[in-house]
Amino acid sequence: MQTTTERIEPTTAELAENRKLLHRILLDLLIIIVLLIPIALCEFAIEPFRRGFFCDDETIRYPFKDNTVTPVMLGVILTIPPLIIIGIGEYIRQYKKGTISSRRYLWGCRIPIWCCNFFKQVVYFSFGVLLTFDATEVGKYTIGRLRPHFMAVCQPQFSDGSTCADSFNQHRYVENYFCLGTGFTAADVRQARLSFPSGHSSMTFYCMVYAALYLQKRMHWRRSDLTRHFIQFTLVMVAWFTALTRIMDNWHHWSDVLCGSLIGVVAALITANYISKFFKKSYSDMTALRLSRQDTSATLNEVLAHTPPPYTVEGQLAPVFASSDQYCTKV
Repeated sequence: MQTTTERIEPTTAELAENRKLLHRILLDLLIIIVLLIPIALCEFAIEPFRRGFFCDDETIRYPFKDNTVTPVMLGVILTIPPLIIIGIGEYIRQYKKGTISSRRYLWGCRIPIWCCNFFKQVVYFSFGVLLTFDATEVGKYTIGRLRPHFMAVCQPQFSDGSTCADSFNQHRYVENYFCLGTGFTAADVRQARLSFPSGHSSMTFYCMVYAALYLQKRMHWRRSDLTRHFIQFTLVMVAWFTALTRIMDNWHHWSDVLCGSLIGVVAALITANYISKFFKKSYSDMTALRLSRQDTSATLNEVLAHTPPPYTVEGQLAPVFASSDQYCTKV
């Protein structure tokens, strides 16, 4: 039985292809590093915009609650379903083509072609994840919108020692304050200023919509079309539920969730259409759409049959000029 990592002497063409692939991988790695820089700066070097508030603003006076969808649960939702769907999809795709045993030479090993395609699709998917994450982080740190539980976490105090509990501060717009944060960590206080847009919503909608688009293009069930649509509906509902919990847990305003969801959906559509090219018609599809050429010989014969000389009925050319006088008459 042939193993996955069987060593076989490569051909010259395979060596040249490996060199090109190595250059492509290095360039893609450089792009990924560039995309990771803004995320690292936002998380470790940049403080979110310090936005003021009104003491009587009821939208930021909600109690603090734990996350229904914890960061660990979010990581599982973002990775496991898409990777399983993409892996099964690429395997079945090669199986239907009858090329499941085909292998590609890569750096001394023969790797199944479906594994190579799986890795390529994962790279496209991960690239879209980074784009979505970058867009979300830029919004959070640029706007610095206060979360609904900001008052409960920050517990602001002013330079004169007063707080929002004092009656003379009720309608006051406050910009100079510091957070006591009793019972909360410094990270909790910092997170209380990162409400817009919702990161849970943008990331889950991107991953789930992308997986649904992958199913639409790559996988087909002959026995039941509803199976695919049911899985797509389930994926979208997971994203919808995750977004709703952000409002339910007082971590985001409804507009934060709406904007985050739109970012995720748009990023999934752009990645699927222009990067992964799910909806780009193949050459075989284009040739199938071409109009079939019709046999026009019968029609041509009918036209020639009613045409006076110098043409004949059977579609064969007669002498072009029966005589010079006849030609002049026809002209």
